[in-house]
Amino acid sequence: MERMVFSSLGFQLVRLAHAHRNLIRCEMQDHGLHRGQPPVLFALHQKDGMSNSELAGFLEITPASVTNKVKRMEKAGLVIRRGDPEDERLSRAYLTDKGRGLLDELRQSMFEMEVAMLAGFDDNEVKLLKAGLKRVIDNIEAYDNRYK
Repeated sequence: MERMVFSSLGFQLVRLAHAHRNLIRCEMQDHGLHRGQPPVLFALHQKDGMSNSELAGFLEITPASVTNKVKRMEKAGLVIRRGDPEDERLSRAYLTDKGRGLLDELRQSMFEMEVAMLAGFDDNEVKLLKAGLKRVIDNIEAYDNRYK
């Protein structure tokens, strides 16, 4: 029975997520970033000037998490916050030249990580893996919706 737990899909997904998180952490440290910061950079690259609540919705994380990330990124010179000219209660985050300059490096790092993770898989296996993982995610979300 115990062996079943360690070979279960859920346990393997946890191991995968943990290994991936550690890989991202190490890669991002090489760029002077924390692992949660690249999604903010990419989001602002797509739509510069988002408020914290807009970023939180876009990234599907809590506004408090966004606030902490943006503050840290502002200290590092990656983003700048400015007040909203139409609503003084809001501040908006904008990429700095330094933040914008990291985007190509991050894309390259992410590409290299994906190549490393998928070593030994052929194109068809990669396609099947991604489709299978998407189905698992969809199934989990459908199951989770029972509680909402």
